[in-house]
Amino acid sequence: MNDLQQQLAPSWSIVNIVITVVLFVISWPLALIMVAYIIWGKKVGLDLSQPRSIGVFAKRISSAWRAAIDSFSNNNRNP
Repeated sequence: MNDLQQQLAPSWSIVNIVITVVLFVISWPLALIMVAYIIWGKKVGLDLSQPRSIGVFAKRISSAWRAAIDSFSNNNRNP
């Protein structure tokens, strides 16, 4: 099982390639998301081989979303 977790890291591993091919058969937008994970996963701090990184990534996205909404609402109040 540990070897499978290492294969899920954001890289071009056999497991990630198989998942990408299956996702292309099912739905190409999902496959594009998988390709983006493989290419940019490490840069954004998302690593499926380490489950705790999913929570950290979700918190970063959530705080960025809140900051964007606050910035947008503040800019609309002050014309």
